[in-house]
Amino acid sequence: MAWQPPPSWHELSGDQRRAHLDQHGIQIPLRPADWEVLDHDQRTAYCTWRDRILSDTPEAREAKEREYRKKLRAWRILMCWWIFCLIVGLCLVWGTSALGENAEVRVGITVFVVAGYAMAIFVPMRLNKPVAHT
Repeated sequence: MAWQPPPSWHELSGDQRRAHLDQHGIQIPLRPADWEVLDHDQRTAYCTWRDRILSDTPEAREAKEREYRKKLRAWRILMCWWIFCLIVGLCLVWGTSALGENAEVRVGITVFVVAGYAMAIFVPMRLNKPVAHT
């Protein structure tokens, strides 16, 4: 792994990278000749390095960014939907006279619904929020 890419490598497309490697006679094998003697950490480091050199192109980064934005938009829509459902449910509890004038029952239902929403929807959704790949 003595070869390091030139400073402008980060901006080169996949085709430009392959052309540069071919032009300079550089072959980056899938597995080096001493693959069998490398331990797991060394193999992982080599694979990470090779992927960074060959696959981390502007096109790949743009595709990852598009995928992230798509997932984040879907996540936000779903969160808005759940918040809307919570608000509608609370409006039914507080805005109608179906429960009579008993405030303790309404407060109890509200606490139950908000706690249930937090435990069943909000916390898992916050844990599963998409993150940007760097």
